[in-house]
Amino acid sequence: MTTEQEKPEKYERRQGPDLLCRAFNWLAVFGWLLFIAGMVVAHYASPDLDTGLVRYWGIEIRSDWHPQLTVYLQYLLWAVALVSALSLSLNRLRLRRRGDHLHFNIVMLLLSSIGLLLYLYWQV
Repeated sequence: MTTEQEKPEKYERRQGPDLLCRAFNWLAVFGWLLFIAGMVVAHYASPDLDTGLVRYWGIEIRSDWHPQLTVYLQYLLWAVALVSALSLSLNRLRLRRRGDHLHFNIVMLLLSSIGLLLYLYWQV
């Protein structure tokens, strides 16, 4: 009968992050870059702010979403959702050891892109 101290230590066969682990990092970076590009497009596609100063000077503003930029924004957000869903599914297949972890930023990226897509579909 062996005690806790006499048990042999498990041998770690991994020599460092493999290609799939590095792919998680690159997919996260690529997804966030797409999301930032989407936020830039959303800035230019959204309606202009109707402030008191604009009304006082009688400046003409756009009160609806720009149609072509909104289509680009939807494509970007769908791409972000697909990249993050792909990363999550690959990560789920990979989670086997205690040292492996779920990437929280990918979950937040997926939730925020889906939330913005729902907002666009309800607004436009």
